[in-house]
Amino acid sequence: MSSDGLRYLLEPRSVAIVGASSEIQKVGGAISRNALSGSYRGRIYLVNPRRKFILGHRVYPDLASVPGDLDLVEIVVPAEAVPEVMIQAGEKGVKAAIIVSAGFAETGNIELQNKVRSIAESMGIRVLGPNCFGVINTAIDLDLTFSFTRALRGNIAFISQSGAMCCGTLDYAYSQGIGFSKFVNLGNKCDVDEADVLDYLASDPQTKAVALYIEGVGDGRRFMEAAKGASKLKPLIAMKAGLTEAGARAALSHTASLAGRREIIEAAFRQSGVVKVDDVEDLIGGAVALAGQPTPKGARIGIVTNAGGLGVTVADWCQILGLEVPALSEDVRRRIGGVLPRFASSGNPVDMTGDAGYNQYRAVSEILLESGEIDLLIAVFTSQGLVTSDGPAHGIVEAASNKGKPVLALLMGGRSVEQGRRILTQGGIPVYGFPEKTAKAASAMVQRMMLNS
Repeated sequence: MSSDGLRYLLEPRSVAIVGASSEIQKVGGAISRNALSGSYRGRIYLVNPRRKFILGHRVYPDLASVPGDLDLVEIVVPAEAVPEVMIQAGEKGVKAAIIVSAGFAETGNIELQNKVRSIAESMGIRVLGPNCFGVINTAIDLDLTFSFTRALRGNIAFISQSGAMCCGTLDYAYSQGIGFSKFVNLGNKCDVDEADVLDYLASDPQTKAVALYIEGVGDGRRFMEAAKGASKLKPLIAMKAGLTEAGARAALSHTASLAGRREIIEAAFRQSGVVKVDDVEDLIGGAVALAGQPTPKGARIGIVTNAGGLGVTVADWCQILGLEVPALSEDVRRRIGGVLPRFASSGNPVDMTGDAGYNQYRAVSEILLESGEIDLLIAVFTSQGLVTSDGPAHGIVEAASNKGKPVLALLMGGRSVEQGRRILTQGGIPVYGFPEKTAKAASAMVQRMMLNS
């Protein structure tokens, strides 16, 4: 697919929502609300033959009544009515369509889906869906989904076959302060698929990393070509669902996807330069690290902590995942010892003890980052009633500045570390809540380095 084809989907100059509604508890109403509530500067037209006004905006009875040219139409009508809307769209000169409506191949109605695809092909319309959640482009503040949660602006693109996965991911990411550049739900993939979107995202300046949730890949060779091309330009990280018999059955009934065997998928990802993870939290956590930090030059991990137990656990997880937690040289240990109390540990992990604050976090982190003995730093903090989280967070951010090495932070706790989380996030440092999640993000970064070395 040419990049122009995806531009009509993700950068339209004009959009018509067919099946618009004023009832925001309905899909057509929620999409209308989201589309109209942003600062999108293009034209949005609402289409519904039974309404004159919706949400204070004029409504058109059909696509033929819409003035001017249309780049994109979003269809939210019963499945059996979709073919007629597609014909109207073709006659209007529409370039792309998002079919939100369900009731196609995922329910066994392959004939209807094929009919829609045939109409689209004959009229030169590219189709996203059907059975689709929609798309978001935060760069132009266009939200064509029915999510309650609006996406924060960021530099991660998210591609998913599952609409519900999109909803849940958006809400979770918002709570963590994680933003997106593009958000694309593929649905049944009767036309546009992962490969098409990857081709577009490879040259998208707003996207620094791409996260994919995949249930099944129709054209494996085409996917691998697109992924290999995109991964040379920016990190790709993916979770493949439907790897068990039960999961494969569910994927078939959910988005009509045929799942592949685990070993085949893993080999395809490896050959294409795609970092593989096994759960959704690691997918998002890994994407945040890949999008926001430089790629490490090796697998040597340095750990600085105010809590011995957390340092030990992080070190365990790093080694379980194949990362190295090297012993530090005597020279580096002596320099660290010079800024810490006598009873602190200057090994790796560096246990600065519970009263470590801004000065200790900054000084020790700088020593490690400048030592040449580590490739990635994990800075750990948990509140022990002695020091608030803001000082250590500021110290970590300042130490990481202009060092050219990746830094991840583990802040374990709830309300007591909220301020530190905000400071780190604003400073561009990825923050995690548990040792294993932090180590897995580090592992994703090292995987990226190895896949592209």
